[in-house]
Amino acid sequence: MGREGQNILAKTAFLIVVAACIVSVAWTGGADTSPDETDRITEPLSGTAWNLVEFRADNGSVVAPLHGKAPLIAFGESGTLTGSAGCNLYSASYRINGSTIAVEPVVATAAYPANEQELVRQENRYRELLVAAASYRVEDNRLTISGPSGRELLAFARAEQPESAPLLATEWHLARYTNGSGSTVASPVPGTDITLVFDGDGTLSGSAGCNAYSAPYRVNETGLSVDRVIATKASFTEPAGVMEQEKAYLDLLRSAAGYRIVGDTLAVIDGSGRAILFFTTEG
Repeated sequence: MGREGQNILAKTAFLIVVAACIVSVAWTGGADTSPDETDRITEPLSGTAWNLVEFRADNGSVVAPLHGKAPLIAFGESGTLTGSAGCNLYSASYRINGSTIAVEPVVATAAYPANEQELVRQENRYRELLVAAASYRVEDNRLTISGPSGRELLAFARAEQPESAPLLATEWHLARYTNGSGSTVASPVPGTDITLVFDGDGTLSGSAGCNAYSAPYRVNETGLSVDRVIATKASFTEPAGVMEQEKAYLDLLRSAAGYRIVGDTLAVIDGSGRAILFFTTEG
């Protein structure tokens, strides 16, 4: 039986209708300080997104982020900033008054690829500098954040508007997943493609690498819960490790408590705030 047939077989085992409420945040390319449609003044950084290009290292020098792992920051319209610190996703409350900015302690997921100590140090330093922010300025397409002494700490370039795939109606492909403790991150077994699709009828489905699966889910803003995952019963011996990977994936999916979407990446988060599954829109 083909993958499409397996998906249909698994999904038709039940039908549960759950009301889904998703709040989407618009990413815009420029600042808007004019009154919006409700006569509320939008603060200058609201709705903008930026990629880190330089930061102040521990020794005081100005350095570039690791190649391909530059942090991203996006300012929401409700006093919350979110983004990727290079691997982990983070969020924090912030306040702006004129040219001053204050960032509350950052809440972040806690998953890293094994043996990525440089990335760990960069992420820790980035979060430390972000919380130390005292003022900011925007010049053309550059955002600079400085500390209380006026010393520049972080410099960003304006990000291109991401395609920002929606949670529903997107076929997500597993890119990385964590072990049970969340201390290491693994890539899928070569030759396997684990997929996830959220449908508007309150069911999710996909391929776990060997078997098709489906389950009812509930979602509210950034909260996510998955119940009663069912799967077909085929057993594969090749490629090596595919069945162990499938069990680990389905167990992690059952422990979902929330999600974040940054650009074209979906992170599923457990009840402890750890990112346990990372998906992209490309297989």
